[in-house]
Amino acid sequence: MLVAAAAVVDREGWLVMTKLSRTVIACISATTMLAGAASIAGADTFTYELNGSYAESNGGPSLVPYGGTLSSTGYAFGINQGLSLSSTGAFDAYSIDIHFYFDNINTSATGYQRILDFQNRTSDSGLYSTTNGELVLFATSGTNDPSAQSFAHDFTNGTMADLLVTRDASGLFSAYVNGNLAFSVMDTDGSTRFSGPGNVMYFFMDDFVSLTNFPNLPEAGTGLVDFIQVTTPAAPVPGPIAGAGLPGLILASGGLLGWWRQRKETA
Repeated sequence: MLVAAAAVVDREGWLVMTKLSRTVIACISATTMLAGAASIAGADTFTYELNGSYAESNGGPSLVPYGGTLSSTGYAFGINQGLSLSSTGAFDAYSIDIHFYFDNINTSATGYQRILDFQNRTSDSGLYSTTNGELVLFATSGTNDPSAQSFAHDFTNGTMADLLVTRDASGLFSAYVNGNLAFSVMDTDGSTRFSGPGNVMYFFMDDFVSLTNFPNLPEAGTGLVDFIQVTTPAAPVPGPIAGAGLPGLILASGGLLGWWRQRKETA
C-alpha cells in the first residue's frame, strides 16, 4: 500500500457532508435489512453501546479489546489497540454501523488508517481512511479484490462520524458516511466476507502482512468509538430509497423506527 498511497490524488472542493439525524441514519440501516417492504424476521442485531462495558445489549457475544481504554463515553484506542468481534454469524450479508473519530487523520506515515478488516488480518485489503479524510476500500495489488473511494472529505480530526457499511449475498458492498452514500461496488471474489474463525471482524487494527513487512509503519490511528451495531443477514438498499433523498428516506421510515434500537444517552 506504500506505493498505492501515492496514487491517491488530493482534490479541492470537497462535498459538504450533511449530518442527518439518528432517525434518518436508522432508516437507511433498516431499509438495508429489507428488500422493499419485506419482513426483517430472522435478522439478528448485535448492539454495543460502549458506555463502560464491552457487552452486547441483549446478551450476545462481547467485543474484545486490544489495549485501549474504556470509559462511560466510549472506547479510546491507540495505534493497533482496536476491537474485535466474533460469533455474530456475519459472513456474506450484513450491515455494520460504527460511530467513531480519529484524533488525527494524518497519524499513519503511509496515509492509510484501518477502519475495518474482513479477512482475519491476513490481507492488506480492507476499509481505510486516508490523509485527506476520504473513505477508501483498498484492494491489494495483484488481487481481484474490489476497490472504491468516496472522493469526499468524510472524516475530520476529533469529529464523530457515523459510518454504515452493508453487503448483500450477491456481493454488493456499500458504504455511507453520515447518511450520504460514499460508494457501492461489487465484490466478485469474496474479500469483503468475514472469512476468519467465528466470522471475526477487527476494528481499527492493521493486518499482520503489512506489520510483518513494515513493522515501523502501522496503518492504524488513534481515536474513540462509542457505538457499534452489527445486523445479519442484510439485503440491498432498494433503488427508490437509495435515490429518494432526505424526503424519501423520512417517508420510508414509517414502520421501521420501532426496529431500530436507539443508543442510550450517556449521562
